Amino acid sequence: MEKSPKKTSPRILVTGGDGMLGSYFKNDLRFLRFGKTDLDVTNFSQVEKILRAEKPNIILHLAALTDMKKCEEDPNLARNINEIGTYNIARVAKEIEAKVVYVSTNAVFDGQKNGAYAVIDKPNPVNVYGQTKYSGELAVLRADPRNLVVRTSWIFGGGKMKDRKFVGKVLPKLLMDQPISVVSDVKGTPTYAKDLACVLEKLLQSDISGVIHVTNSGSALRYDMALVLKETLRSHSEISPTLLSSFGPIGNTLRNEVLDSGPHALRPWKEALEEYINTEWK
Repeated sequence: MEKSPKKTSPRILVTGGDGMLGSYFKNDLRFLRFGKTDLDVTNFSQVEKILRAEKPNIILHLAALTDMKKCEEDPNLARNINEIGTYNIARVAKEIEAKVVYVSTNAVFDGQKNGAYAVIDKPNPVNVYGQTKYSGELAVLRADPRNLVVRTSWIFGGGKMKDRKFVGKVLPKLLMDQPISVVSDVKGTPTYAKDLACVLEKLLQSDISGVIHVTNSGSALRYDMALVLKETLRSHSEISPTLLSSFGPIGNTLRNEVLDSGPHALRPWKEALEEYINTEWK
């Protein structure tokens, strides 16, 4: 009996491979991780040269400017990275017949809905970050019907070296038992980057296209997350709930950032957050 030919693993090029989410992918012959110093997505000539040389079957596009405040302060930089950079990736990917998997955000919605945002809800971004990421979504979806947009929300992960978001900012203060004030009128869907990366690995080799939501299950206030962090760390910090408005203008932050992930929902966010603290911080 003849042996069936061995199926070869696809070559996957990861942009933004040095970031929080990108750090959870191995850097080997299968995953080609390119950080911002290796690949400037805003430089079309460089994108074309590298993608044609590496010949990936799939491109996991993570490179983005995600700091909402910085996006508002420098909208041109946000557009260059999130819009033009994504367009460059999608255009060259189409030419070399590579599929693009693009990680996007809940910020493509306006935050006015009472319940969780579903895939079928119409995007209506109200800040620069959301607007530029939505433009990136359109660029990817228009380039090739095979492409996939994966929206997520409130990512945490990366440990002490990579976590520069909410959890990474709050943890050091809790570890030193410092009193902190935490927003209690903004709700989202906390998502562990490690869990998201595991799902992305499976999605990269699937035939799924279009738009999906992938988050840990459940929703929380930032204040809820801070309480879980305090309990997990056994911190003696005093945590005071406060309103978003008390922090001044910070990029039109949305009141409701909850996504409905449907069949792609991951384990409960609290369980994931506790594991993250116990394995990557303690």
